[in-house]
Amino acid sequence: MRYLTTKIYYFLEPPFFAAFVTWFEPNYNGVPLRILYPNLTALLMFRILVPVDLTENATKVCDFALAFSRHASHTQMVLLHCYQDYLDESTTGNAFSDPASASELVTDRVLLRNQQEAEEKLDKLYLAIRKTHRHLQLERVLMYGLPEECIKEEVQRFKPDLLVMATKGESNIARTFFGTVSTNIIKEVTVPVLTVPATYDNTTIKRVLYATDFDKSDTAALNTLQQLVQPFGAVIECVHVADEPNSSEQAELEALRQKLQQTATSNLNYTLLDGADVADALQRFVTEQAIDMLALTTRSRTLLGSLLNPSLAKRMVLESQVPLLILHAAE
Repeated sequence: MRYLTTKIYYFLEPPFFAAFVTWFEPNYNGVPLRILYPNLTALLMFRILVPVDLTENATKVCDFALAFSRHASHTQMVLLHCYQDYLDESTTGNAFSDPASASELVTDRVLLRNQQEAEEKLDKLYLAIRKTHRHLQLERVLMYGLPEECIKEEVQRFKPDLLVMATKGESNIARTFFGTVSTNIIKEVTVPVLTVPATYDNTTIKRVLYATDFDKSDTAALNTLQQLVQPFGAVIECVHVADEPNSSEQAELEALRQKLQQTATSNLNYTLLDGADVADALQRFVTEQAIDMLALTTRSRTLLGSLLNPSLAKRMVLESQVPLLILHAAE
């Protein structure tokens, strides 16, 4: 990755000890673990990474991410903005007809202006969130480079528990051949990725659809999903789509129910859905059952890589009208 300047990290809030707690604070004989084991609590903090483009979509995706922070005792959230080169002809004038040195000088000046503008917008978003979320340990990071590269690097540094991203409506041709930042990131990271459509305004999670294909990773994925949505009191609908469902698939769905019922911490329902097109069937269920969030499991680097036959995960990222949580199966 090429940098114009060193990455800019902001740590304006003093460090404090915190624990990731969704519905109670862990304690021993009444003494909070954050007091007994201060080093351990730092490891237990719930971390959310939110890449923002500093447009009006940034506020929406932040609101959805903040919904998770409100249900946790302590959360650390990073706002990440990646900026790139862009030259405004009105400011460069005839720079490119001048000698090379003059052109480079103008280019450097414009790039510095781009950085300063990005810093100002990121500051504004940061301060707006701090004003209404004093409980939140908030950080902002400004990086130069392509979003796909910057986000991946920040995931490695920050090690988030959840990556929340906005999705945009690229043209059908562009998204078919090149995908989106979201679909490209999903292929490169292993943390849960929550994509939020630019047109989505709700922040309530009451009903969640989990699409199962009876994979061995379902149990671990559903445990992760329950931990994420339990503070919302959400009902989880486990749905398997099949073209002309048969008794064998019904038996597999029942086996999944029995496997999960011993450790379930949420209200789980199980449905066998008839449909030749999985994505269409899921979208129909989302609409008919007033689903607030859709979740599914994918295997990084494999299921998302097909151009002629896009995977379910990639297609749902591009087409879903509600937030979509992508969980990664262990390879």
